[in-house]
Amino acid sequence: MTLHLSDEEGRTALLDELTTWRELLAGLDDVEAPSRCAGWTCAQLLVHVHLGLQEVALALLDVDAPGPVTVDAAGYWTRYPATEDTAEQDRLLAGFAAAYPAPEALTGHLDRTVEGLARGVAAGREGRVAFQGFTFGTGDLLGSWAVELAVHHLDLDLIAAPPAPGALTLARRTVDDIAGDVVPADWDDATVVLAGTGRVPLTAEVSAHHPGLAERFPVLR
Repeated sequence: MTLHLSDEEGRTALLDELTTWRELLAGLDDVEAPSRCAGWTCAQLLVHVHLGLQEVALALLDVDAPGPVTVDAAGYWTRYPATEDTAEQDRLLAGFAAAYPAPEALTGHLDRTVEGLARGVAAGREGRVAFQGFTFGTGDLLGSWAVELAVHHLDLDLIAAPPAPGALTLARRTVDDIAGDVVPADWDDATVVLAGTGRVPLTAEVSAHHPGLAERFPVLR
């Protein structure tokens, strides 16, 4: 299980997905609708994404982290600890979301962060980045956040425009890498990602035909 991405590969995937997020935000007005992320409204999901992108932006200010790389683009997802107090996290996100007076204030604030991060990513250089207790090569960190955004793009499920193809394919590669040889090759990328993240449960028929999937999915949360 290894998915090392070049700096160019990770940077391109994230920049493309940041562009599609700006398009998504421009057409998003019903932020109180439920998202695919269990228990979260779209507003809560947007706040979660916003906080994460701010953390990434701060991490990328220093691409000269000491020591060796400790995690790759796929391994990060298997080693990141699960949130223990999900109810508290839900309350925190709901509180942040409620602080915005209107949907366009929330989407507009996130859009400015997306735009600023895109400029920083485009102008950044290759190196090693410390993030959430791990040390990444820049390609792997940028790629893992292309995956994060592609998954949450699917979570919104409110507009016709899909995630950027490169980011969605990278999300599928991540699921494939973690799950091993059990993912059907003829499934499209979105189907693999939705099933591999538990957003769409496996049917009894699919589980019977692909028992390895039932044992390993979901691989991303």
